[in-house]
Amino acid sequence: MIRRKFKLVLLAFMLMAMVAGPLPETARGATPSALLRVSLGIHAALATDCTLFAAAYGSDTQPGTFAQPISFFGAAQTATAGAVVCLLGGRYELPCTIYIRNSGTSSAWITFKSYGDGDVLMVWKGGLTCGDFPMIKLDSTRAGARGTNYVQFIGLTLDGEGTALDGFACVANHDLRFSKNVVTNTAGAGIATVGCNYVVADHNIMNHNGYLPPGAPSGFSRTSGISFHSNACDDAYTGFHFVASGNIVVGEVDQADGTDYTQAADGNGIIIDGNSTCSSGAVPPASLVVNNVVYGNGGRCIEANQVSNAWVINNTCYFNNLDPNVAAGTAGSISSQNSSNTYFVNNISVSWQATNPPYELRNASANANFFTNLYWGGPCFFDSTSTPPGTGTGTDFCAFPNSGFLLADPQFANPPHFDGKTPGQYRTARPPSPSAAFSDHLVRFGDMDI
Repeated sequence: MIRRKFKLVLLAFMLMAMVAGPLPETARGATPSALLRVSLGIHAALATDCTLFAAAYGSDTQPGTFAQPISFFGAAQTATAGAVVCLLGGRYELPCTIYIRNSGTSSAWITFKSYGDGDVLMVWKGGLTCGDFPMIKLDSTRAGARGTNYVQFIGLTLDGEGTALDGFACVANHDLRFSKNVVTNTAGAGIATVGCNYVVADHNIMNHNGYLPPGAPSGFSRTSGISFHSNACDDAYTGFHFVASGNIVVGEVDQADGTDYTQAADGNGIIIDGNSTCSSGAVPPASLVVNNVVYGNGGRCIEANQVSNAWVINNTCYFNNLDPNVAAGTAGSISSQNSSNTYFVNNISVSWQATNPPYELRNASANANFFTNLYWGGPCFFDSTSTPPGTGTGTDFCAFPNSGFLLADPQFANPPHFDGKTPGQYRTARPPSPSAAFSDHLVRFGDMDI
C-alpha cells in the first residue's frame, strides 16, 4: 500500500484578516504616513557598502556623500559599474519616469537599495501625462539610450498613485534583479519585462495593481503582477533565464478605462508570457516560478503562455480568478496555454469556484509534467487540443489513475476570507506586512509530501 503523507506549515503572517476591508495603506490618496506603515520593518541594519548616497531632499548636482546626498534622478544618471547607491529613508516624489542611464558589468553590478534608516517611498506624480508611465524603467530601445544591464533594486517601496503604468519596467535589457521591494497602486504591473533576459524577481510584494482611472490609454492594464513578456531567445544557455521566487502577489486585476472589462484577459499573479523567435543556435529560455504565495487576484494565479521549459514549483495559489470577466469566469488557477515541456511540482492550488480549474491545459499545450500537486475546489481541465498527463475518462486530468495529484482541503489556519458569490473581491485583498513576508522563515507557505 502506498503511504501518503500531507503536511502544511503555515505561518501567521499570511492568515490574519487580509481581506477584512479596504487596505488604507494602498488606497489611492492615503497619507504618506499610512503607506509608510505598510513598509515599516523592511529596513534592518544600515548599509556599509555605499558608494553614493541619495535622498528625497538631495540635489541633482550634489556629490552624493552622506552629508551632501544626490537626488534619485541624479543617481540614476550618474551611477556606473560597481556603484552602490544607498537611498536614505524618505518620500521621493517622481514627476516623471526615472530612466537608469548606465550599465553595470557581470562582476560590478549597479545597485540601488535602501540605506536602512527608514522606508524609501517612491510616489508617482506624473499622472497620465508624463513619459511612458512606468515609475522606474530600464529601456535600451529609447532614442539615444544604451544598454542598462547588470542593475538591481533592493528594499524600495513604489506607490503608483493609480496612474503609473508599472512599478519597475525593462525593455530589451538583461541581467536585472528586483528584491524585497513593495509595489502598489499601479495601473498595470508591479514588475514588467518586454524582450529582456536573465531577470530575477525575489521576495517582493505586489499589491493592488492594475486599477485604472478614467481617461487611461486603451490597453493600459493588460498585464499581471509580475510579467515576463516576449522573452529574449538569443543564446544556448539551458539553465534558468527568468526567476520569480518567494514573492507575494495579491489584488491584481485587468481593467480598461477604470472599469471591469468584459474581455479582460490578464490580471494574473505571475505570467511567463511568450518567447521571442529564437536566433540561430539559441534555445527557448527556461523559467522558474518557485515558492510564491499568490491569492485574491482577478485573473489566474500562475500562467505559462506560449513558452517552453517553464518550471512551476512549490507555490501556493488560493482563491484567485475573482474577476468573472476573465475567460467568462472559467479561467484556471495554474494554467498552461499553448506551452510545452512544462513542469508543475509540489504546488497547492485552491479554486474560488468549481468553474475555475485548479490546474488547466489549454490551446495545444503538450508535454506538461505534473508531480505531487494538491488541488481543491473544483475539477482540473484540459481542452481537446491539449495533451494531458496520463489517460482517463473526461477532462479532469487530476482525477486520472496514477496522476500523482492529491485531492484534499489544505485546511489553512485563519485563511483570508472570500465569499463564494461576490465579484470584485480582489479590490480589498491585502498582503501581509513586509517585515513578516521578508522573514527568512517564510520562504515556503506550504510543504507537501505524497
